[in-house]
Amino acid sequence: MANQRVAEQSLTRAERQALANKRTAVTVFQVSWIMVFVCLIVVNLQIRSSYPTWPPPGVEPMDRILPTVATIGLLASAYFAGHGLSALRKDDRGTFLASWQMALVLGGAFILVMAFEWFTVKISGQYSDVFRVMTAYHALHALVIGYMMFNALKKGRAGAYTSLDNWDVEGAAKLWYFVVVAWILFYVVLYVI
Repeated sequence: MANQRVAEQSLTRAERQALANKRTAVTVFQVSWIMVFVCLIVVNLQIRSSYPTWPPPGVEPMDRILPTVATIGLLASAYFAGHGLSALRKDDRGTFLASWQMALVLGGAFILVMAFEWFTVKISGQYSDVFRVMTAYHALHALVIGYMMFNALKKGRAGAYTSLDNWDVEGAAKLWYFVVVAWILFYVVLYVI
């Protein structure tokens, strides 16, 4: 990161300001959407407080194995996204492309697993409804940001990025980290507690 800051000093003042503005915009976006995710968690916990146990009596709890494997894959995808961004900042285009593609494959696998979970959860009133709302909301974000990552991969294959000109990749990576953190919170609420 320190090398990146030093490298960014070669940008013009206007270019540094534009980059700072983009980074601030992503941060504001992330903070605002974190509030929505937190609200969904609060709603989940509020609904749960209306029952003596969760899931409600007579409702089978969801199996954790497949979602846990998917969550590990999602964490790995964040690693590969970060590794790819780091490689790109060192002008290592090959490692960037391989890492970024692996991040997309793992992210796609995560979305498929969660879609399977969404479609196969037994209808059980509020238990399944809350689950479906939370996972669908998260999946929407994952799909949109995954699309941004896919576009960055296409542009990267075409040689569109350099060690200093890579905002699409940096922005998509930061948003993907958001997807991962939001899912970890949802995972805890939906499967652990």
